[in-house]
Amino acid sequence: MKEVMSSLMDKQDRLTTENTELKLRLVECEKVSAINQGLKEEIQEIKKQNDVLKATCQDYENSLRSLQGKVQDGIVDREEGGLGENKLKELLNEWKQEQEGEKVKFSEVVKRQIKEDTIVAVIQIIK
Repeated sequence: MKEVMSSLMDKQDRLTTENTELKLRLVECEKVSAINQGLKEEIQEIKKQNDVLKATCQDYENSLRSLQGKVQDGIVDREEGGLGENKLKELLNEWKQEQEGEKVKFSEVVKRQIKEDTIVAVIQIIK
């Protein structure tokens, strides 16, 4: 009888320990789940920002095509006494520098926004 009681007590202790471990594991899983949800939201925000960047890139490409057309027109004009090739190259370089400056500014704004959103998400998850 004592052996049965001892065996039952040992089993109860093991089950209690296992239950405690499972509760701790559940808490960890809930934390990971909250972090995962925060990351999913951040990914959605990044996708939105990526769409904005794609649209901006498309605008740049359209501007470049337009400029290439103007350059071609300028070559024809030059042949007819219009702008010279050096002047066209100078105008093209100026335009490229302006576009690069705009890209850098836009990129910095997007990076700053992503960083701020990440900080907010982490703070919310920690709470």
